[in-house]
Amino acid sequence: MTAQSSKILMVLEGKLGTVRREVEKMLQELKREISAREAALAALKTDYARGLDLLRGKATPKAAPVARRPKKRARAINWKAVFSGLPVRFNVKTLTSHPVAGKRPKPHLYAVVARWKKEGLVKTDGAGGYQKAGAKPAPPKKARPKVAGKPASKPAAKAAPKPAPQPQTESQ
Repeated sequence: MTAQSSKILMVLEGKLGTVRREVEKMLQELKREISAREAALAALKTDYARGLDLLRGKATPKAAPVARRPKKRARAINWKAVFSGLPVRFNVKTLTSHPVAGKRPKPHLYAVVARWKKEGLVKTDGAGGYQKAGAKPAPPKKARPKVAGKPASKPAAKAAPKPAPQPQTESQ
């Protein structure tokens, strides 16, 4: 054999190797499909046998098994993390918009806030919300600045009463 023919054989073996791998993959998929269909066939055969027994009066019908779902338990929430993520002033509406705590019902959130109040972490705010205990009280609201374009309305000054006109007497 010449060098050129051996090179051609190597190339062909490489291509045959890829074809061989593809064929093996297809055979594995077919084997899986066959086993799945055999399992379905076995289930059909048992149903058929049960139906024949019912027809002949040998067996009593079985109730279909009820698939029970396990009860889904709510995940525990790290309320300290929720508390630290809240602003200094908040209300229950703020809690309901929280990504984790907002999934809980409102009565649960009220109970959590009550626990925080009992622990001294929170105190009630005058505006109907809550304030973290370590926070400074709200600064008083400043007066709104006057708009430059509008003249300030001045209260009308009381004018001094004008003297009543005196009747003039004509002297001749």
